[in-house]
Amino acid sequence: MGLKKGILVVADTVSVDDPYDPGDENIIILSNDGDFEIVATVDVCVKDPQKTQVCIDSMAQIAICNDDGPPSVTFEVTYELLRNGTTIATISDEMDYARAGADGRHTNFPNFPLVDNNPCAGINTYELRITRVSTNAEGDIFVASRSLKATVFTV
Repeated sequence: MGLKKGILVVADTVSVDDPYDPGDENIIILSNDGDFEIVATVDVCVKDPQKTQVCIDSMAQIAICNDDGPPSVTFEVTYELLRNGTTIATISDEMDYARAGADGRHTNFPNFPLVDNNPCAGINTYELRITRVSTNAEGDIFVASRSLKATVFTV
C-alpha cells in the first residue's frame, strides 16, 4: 500500500441501519466515564515520507435518544485523529438540541478532513477516537455509521 507513485485509498467503513438500536452489534455506546472509543482504523504503508501526503477523511454518526429527559439536550463529544497512537488533530463538538418530537431523538454527522504532511516511513496506523465529554441527557449517546478513509498521494 502506498509504495508506488500515484494515489491509493484505504478505508474502514461501518454502516448501521438504525442508530438507536443498542442491540445492533455495530453500534458503539459512548460511556459517561470519560473513556474513549476507537471507532475506525486504517493502515497505510509509506516508503518515502518526503514525497508522500496522506489525506484523512472521517465521519461518525452520533445519535442520542432523550425521550425521558429534559426538553433540551446539550452534549459534547471530542474527536481525535491519531497516527501510530499519537494525536495529530482534535476537535471538540458541543451540540445543543430542543427535543425533536415525542421520541427526543437527534442525529449528527460530524466529519473533518486532515492532510498529514509528515507520515513516518513504514506502516502508519490512523485511528478515529471519540470521547463523550459531558451531557445533560439521561439517555445513551451512540456512535452508529462511521468511516475513516486515507487517500495516499505519492509523487
